[in-house]
Amino acid sequence: MNRLQTLLVSPKYRANFQKTTLGIEREDHRVHTDGTLVKTHHPKTIDGAKTNPYIKRDFAESQLELVTPVTHQVKELMQWLEATHVVTLRSLPADERMWTDSMPPAIIDEKDIRVAQFNDNPEAVAYRNHLIETYGKRLQTISGIHFNWGLDPEWISKLYQELAPEESRTAFQSALYLKIARSFLCWQWLIIYLFGNSPFADESFYPTPNSAFTHPLRSIRNSRFGYRNAPDVKVSYHSLARYVSTLEENVQSGRLSAEKELYATVRLRGANHARKLLKQGIQYLEFRLFDIQGQEPCGITASDVQFMNYFALYLLYRDETVTDEAIERGNQRAIAVAEEDCRQVTAYQEEGLAFLDGMRQFLIELAVPSEITALVDTMRERLLDPMQTPAAQTVQQAPTVQSWLELSLERAKRYYQAALEAPYALRGFEDMELSTQILIADAIQQGIQVEILDRTDQFLRLSYNDHVEYVRSGNITSRDDFISYFKQGNKVVTKRIMQGAGFPTPHGETITKRDDLSSIVSRYQGQPLVVKPKATNMGIGISIFKQGASAEDLKRALHLAFEADDTVMIESFARGTEYRFFVLNGKTKAVLLRIPANVTGDGQQTIRELVRAKNEDPWRGDNHRTPLTNIQLGEAEALNLKQQGLTFDSVPKAGVRVWLRENSNVSTGGDSIDVTDDMEPSYLAIASAMAKALDVKITGLDLMIEDRHQPAISTPGENNYTFIESNFNPMMMMHIYPEEGPGRRLTKDLLQFLFPEKPIK
Repeated sequence: MNRLQTLLVSPKYRANFQKTTLGIEREDHRVHTDGTLVKTHHPKTIDGAKTNPYIKRDFAESQLELVTPVTHQVKELMQWLEATHVVTLRSLPADERMWTDSMPPAIIDEKDIRVAQFNDNPEAVAYRNHLIETYGKRLQTISGIHFNWGLDPEWISKLYQELAPEESRTAFQSALYLKIARSFLCWQWLIIYLFGNSPFADESFYPTPNSAFTHPLRSIRNSRFGYRNAPDVKVSYHSLARYVSTLEENVQSGRLSAEKELYATVRLRGANHARKLLKQGIQYLEFRLFDIQGQEPCGITASDVQFMNYFALYLLYRDETVTDEAIERGNQRAIAVAEEDCRQVTAYQEEGLAFLDGMRQFLIELAVPSEITALVDTMRERLLDPMQTPAAQTVQQAPTVQSWLELSLERAKRYYQAALEAPYALRGFEDMELSTQILIADAIQQGIQVEILDRTDQFLRLSYNDHVEYVRSGNITSRDDFISYFKQGNKVVTKRIMQGAGFPTPHGETITKRDDLSSIVSRYQGQPLVVKPKATNMGIGISIFKQGASAEDLKRALHLAFEADDTVMIESFARGTEYRFFVLNGKTKAVLLRIPANVTGDGQQTIRELVRAKNEDPWRGDNHRTPLTNIQLGEAEALNLKQQGLTFDSVPKAGVRVWLRENSNVSTGGDSIDVTDDMEPSYLAIASAMAKALDVKITGLDLMIEDRHQPAISTPGENNYTFIESNFNPMMMMHIYPEEGPGRRLTKDLLQFLFPEKPIK
């Protein structure tokens, strides 16, 4: 064991050694529901600019490239890939799906391949024209997965100080990456064997009818018909300087039109031009030979990524000298393995087994979890039994080209339907608050970069070009100052501001635990009123007595309110129906009728059983992860039922609606109905004026309205409404996904508000 190997697996270094950076770029084609390639432009709902960090156009308008941000954990990487995949599928027109394989569907006429339209980027247009002239359109329709991988910079610095402090750190870093790249080119055939999954191509793909293979391959994508430069394109990996000079020479001679035309299965990354690598150093590697795993919705699994991660680490650990001649043999072997019958044992099985045995021993020395070493065991089984490889599994399911085309289309339809299930949730981020999930999804679609600073706290950093915005819990932004939170969180302050601005509010008073509660109860019992904490949200601690409360019930209501705050408000009950107005930057964007938590009797089930049945609705849940909230059976509900002469075990008659709450908050189990277009316009103007009086940009205003179809002010001094409260950080999800009525995509309105320079589609 040499010194480098000893350090890599030593307790001092091995933890940071495994802290790698990970990224995925996955290409896909849009197809019609009959499996034909679409000829339409990039989806209108997806930002099509080259600056979109998540969803890009590749060679063709039909070909999308899904890109994850750089992550440090496989789980996080897959969450971003899954989220981007789902957002893409949900953004497609109703008659389109995403193809699920590396090889394209049948393409009868090359005219059907519509080249990506970059009219604002002449260089991109010229490059695509060159590709068409040199390789033809059909070759460019092959899709795949690029795996971006890097070492931890902190670990590199420590290793540098240990091994070569007298050298250039940049050169030391580049040497590490170059060692991995050289070894990868020698062993790329093993990855093709283990993950190759393009055994078939439609006959329209081949240059001539007689050139099609007569047996199913491991990977047509990596075969002689795949991405290959001309035989005279040679690049040396002997050293970084040699790599740069030979790559530049290929461009200068015209064998390549640009450096990016090099179709190597590994690219040295870190600069937009190879020569800059000499100064900046290699920052990461891009492995480019992965077939899409059509049996997986995202085209790759977490296990695949995890194996590849440790495969690259093992290449650095291996003590082997790789020459340019060895690399050339590796390139030829990769083609040979790609073109083998995927059902047959590879000609290089013995070498592959020895490699995996060495890798397993390396992982043991690295003290990785047992599930990591188990991945190597799985790959070893694939080498021993080729029928366990992805390509052979595909052939088992679809033994002919036609059946493969049908299988891919069937999967495409299935994945599309799966993406539409629970449309309010963002796959991979379901643990986050729903409005935040929706905001992330819209940012991905609109090409606004998202960084999750604190997942538990729902804290995001959004950026577009050099413009940065911070958002917490869906819509808390810097556009509202700090005092806004306290103004709206304190119901007494809010009420006085509204009174001062001339808006009608309920009468009442504020009390504390130190006040004579017996006297207060005696004064207010029997009166229609509302009891609520001074600082409350989501209906917590609120009790409403439309018909007046008994002394006992009023005491219980005060007890519930004091559990939430030391100061409580008692207000006269305002007649009418409660509506929630969402106001953004001075404009009322949505109005919601919220119906208090309720069930309808069937003459057989108890209220408890009816609630349980209603809570089975998949749109209902807890912790703001669904558009509606489960109805609770707590003290507040029991108190409200008592006023109706009911308990949880009462059996209401068929058709009789029972109210478990008087307050209409969706967060306490209420129903939601969008009435924005059915609201008399004067109320929209009043809500906007109220937000202006509060001097807030984002707010949720609750108004009691006698008749929403009548003007807010019928005659001078006669108001048809009463202001109840304002809400800082108002819930958006109930407007976006109401139980009834059209949804209002407030998250897009918010993005447009935060980034006015960017058109939001």
